[in-house]
Amino acid sequence: MGSARPAPTGSFHLTGLSDRDPQHTLPVVEHLEAAPYTDALVTLAATPTFPVKQPPSGTLMSAMHHGVPNRHWTAPEPVTNSAGHGRRRRDGGSPMTISPPPGTAEPARAASPLTISEQGAFWVGVGRKPTEAGTAAEAAMYVQYQIPADLRHPLPVVMVHGGGGQGTDYLSTPDGRPGWATRFLQAGYAVYVVDRPGHGRSPYHPDVLGPIEGAAPTYEFIRWLFCEGAGRPGSQWPGSGEIGDDSALDQVMASQGPTMPTFAENQEQMRRCGAELLDRIGPAVLITHSMGGPFGWLVADARPGLVKAVVSIEPIGPPFTELPGLGKLEWGLTAAPITYEPPVRTPEELRLRLREAGGDGLQDCLVQDEEAGAVRSLPGLQGFPIAVVAADTSPFAAFQHGVADYLAQAGADVELLRLADLGLTGNGHLPMGEKNSDDVAEALMTWLDKRLAAVEETSR
Repeated sequence: MGSARPAPTGSFHLTGLSDRDPQHTLPVVEHLEAAPYTDALVTLAATPTFPVKQPPSGTLMSAMHHGVPNRHWTAPEPVTNSAGHGRRRRDGGSPMTISPPPGTAEPARAASPLTISEQGAFWVGVGRKPTEAGTAAEAAMYVQYQIPADLRHPLPVVMVHGGGGQGTDYLSTPDGRPGWATRFLQAGYAVYVVDRPGHGRSPYHPDVLGPIEGAAPTYEFIRWLFCEGAGRPGSQWPGSGEIGDDSALDQVMASQGPTMPTFAENQEQMRRCGAELLDRIGPAVLITHSMGGPFGWLVADARPGLVKAVVSIEPIGPPFTELPGLGKLEWGLTAAPITYEPPVRTPEELRLRLREAGGDGLQDCLVQDEEAGAVRSLPGLQGFPIAVVAADTSPFAAFQHGVADYLAQAGADVELLRLADLGLTGNGHLPMGEKNSDDVAEALMTWLDKRLAAVEETSR
C-alpha cells in the first residue's frame, strides 16, 4: 500500500468587481482555490425488531444546515427568484464567471464557463440563549447561495447535507471535481446550500446545543458507510477505500463534526431554520441526503405550499427505526412530531404492522395497519412530487422501499428511484461525491423537469 496521495485541488477563475467596492478601486478577484469537500453520515444500529447491517463500532453521528442570502447588489437588471424577491447585480461590474478547474476532465456539457449574477450567504433561525457568560446566538443555520445569470428554472434548489457532514458535500466531490451545486447552476437553477445547525459553518458550542457526546468520527465508520464496495469492478467510489491510501476518504473525514445530543432536537432545529429559509426565499425544491432527510418531511409539513418537490437521497430509515444514542423515528419518518390526519396526539396512536419486502436483500419494514382502522395521512407531504433515491451498493439500500411505501400509504405522491434501474450502478451512500456524480445529477434533473412540468400542466 503506497503513501497517501495529496488530494487534487481545482481553482475557480472569477471576473468582476468587488461587491463592496462601488468606486471600483479594489483589484479584481482572479483566483480562488477550491479544495475538495465532502460529507459524512449516521450510524445505523441493529435493533431486535428491525435488523440493519451493522457498521464498525465507535461512532454515532448526526448533522444540521445553515443559511440566508444578503442583498448588497446595487446595479440595475434585477434577477427575480420564484418568490418575487428581486436581487441586483453589482454596480458597474460584469457578472462573475466560473470556469472549470484547469486540467480537470469534464463532460462536454460542463465545458462552457458558468456566469453567476449574484452570490452570498446568511444565517436563518438566529435565536438568543442566556448562558452564564451572557447571551449567545442559538442554533442558527448557515445558507450559501448563487444565482446564475442564465436563470432558466423558476424554482430554486435547496441542498441539505446528511450525517455529521456539512454543505461542502455539494460544492465539490472528494476527488476535487465540481459538485452538484455547480451542476445545477449550469443547468439554470438558483442554488442554496445549507449547513444544518451544529455543523460546518453553523458552529457547535456545548453551552448552546448541549455537551458533545459519543466518540469522534472514525475512518472505519466512514469507510463502511461510503466505501464498502471500493476496489471492486464497477465501484463508483473515487478512491481505493483503504485507510492511509485514499485521499478522497481523507477529504470526507476532514468534513466530519460532532452530533447533536438528541435526534428529536436535531430535527426541531431543521424544521425551525428550514421554515424560516423558505419564508425568505419563497417556493423551492428540496434535495436532502441521509440524516438530512427529515429536513424535507418537516419543512414541507411546516410550510404547506412552499415545498414544490423533494428529492430525498438515501434518507434515514426505515420508518420507526431507533438509533442508539440518538433516538427513534417514533413519528414514522421523523423523531420530531409531524402532522397526521386524523390527528395523532402521541406516536402510540399509530397502529403498525410489518410489511414483507418481497425481494432478496431487502428489509421488511413497518407501515400502518389498514386492518386496525383508518390509515392516517400526512397532509403536509401531499400535493407535490417526492423522489426517494436508492443506490445499489449502499448500506441504506435494503430499506429505501420502506420509506417510499410509508409515504405512499400516507397519501404522498412518491416515486422510488433506484439508480441501478436508471443504468447508474456501483453507487454507494454518497452519490453526489462519486465518479458518476454528474450522471446522477443529470438523472435527478430529468426527473424534476418531468414531474414539475406535469404538476404545472395539471394546475392550469
